[in-house]
Amino acid sequence: MNQPVAAILVAAGQSRRFGGDKMWIDMWGRPVWRWGLDTLLSVPGMSAVALVVPAEALDRYAAALPTDAADRVQVVVGGAERTDSVVAGITALTAAQVAEDTPVLVHDAARPAASVELMVRVVAAVRAGTGVVPLVPVSDSLKTVSGSGAVTGMVDRDVVQAAQTPQGATLTQLRAAMEETHAWGRPTTDEASAMASGGIPVRAVDGEPMNRKLTEPGDDAALRATLAAQSAQVATPSVAEGARAGIGFDAHRLEEGRELHLAGLHFPREAGLAGHSDGDAALHAVIDALLGAASLGDVGSLFPTDDDRFREADSGELLQAAVTQLRDAGWRPASLDLTVVARRPPIAPRRDEIVARLAEVTGIPAAAISVKGTTSDGLGFAGAEGIAAYAVATVEKA
Repeated sequence: MNQPVAAILVAAGQSRRFGGDKMWIDMWGRPVWRWGLDTLLSVPGMSAVALVVPAEALDRYAAALPTDAADRVQVVVGGAERTDSVVAGITALTAAQVAEDTPVLVHDAARPAASVELMVRVVAAVRAGTGVVPLVPVSDSLKTVSGSGAVTGMVDRDVVQAAQTPQGATLTQLRAAMEETHAWGRPTTDEASAMASGGIPVRAVDGEPMNRKLTEPGDDAALRATLAAQSAQVATPSVAEGARAGIGFDAHRLEEGRELHLAGLHFPREAGLAGHSDGDAALHAVIDALLGAASLGDVGSLFPTDDDRFREADSGELLQAAVTQLRDAGWRPASLDLTVVARRPPIAPRRDEIVARLAEVTGIPAAAISVKGTTSDGLGFAGAEGIAAYAVATVEKA
């Protein structure tokens, strides 16, 4: 049986450098903060998470929790500074009767790409008896600069590394460090510095280069690409000379009252998908894969959501239009591999119908089309809230 673990997810910042509320930026069907929460909930033994948020957004965050995790997540109000927010999380975990020797992960919600493997690595190091911080090497040259902007010296990058989260300690260690920091008013940027200042040994573990923080405008594009690559876990296949391959991804939230259109078929008695068109996430992923292979943009550029011509549109017709676009550019679809990630409906009983429909619309031989259905084991967006799809397509010169 897994030993208990707890966590504090800090989402109470003001996003001053970003210039807007970065926590609610959509990243492939999930707001930024949900990626960190879903990953924390996947850590073996995770028994309690304190989600620390701004007071004015308490209800909004509570309403967006995963339905199957409400018993493990407390939404609590943070403070003006990071230290205040972490203390609020500690208080919530204590009230939830988390044992004093439980490893606690403190993670920035603005780091959505941290992996379960990193979190497990931090937990294992905490159990060895120290505070823990993930570090990554610094690749850029480092300079010291005066207030006037003059370069005054250099820093040896071989003796410095960049800190990430989640950082960890037992609940007792974390409380002692943060309360002392709070009481003395010591400046601190993270839990590792608070622990070191309080005399608690801190050990480094390997961080992850892709575990970057959403800080400045433009960071979201890089993180969106990282998350897509981590989630898809697919590689572009080898293709014949002159051919090209592309990868597509899409996700839509379930919406009661809409009919479900998926992979070109109608699924009666199932909740539909939200979207400007009919919400067919599978066909949208196929469109993106085909257009990407031919360097012709994506579904959003070809069929923008602010164009009323595509409101409630049949995604099968959109796919036909995309294929026409390919042919006009001198390409023809050659093969397709589609994976649908959903709790419901099951894909296998209607796989042959889906293959036939895709072959009809794209002109790809049925023998060159693969369709698979899978689940996310109840975790994350596709575990309870929506449907996601991944597609890999190849195109050849017409």
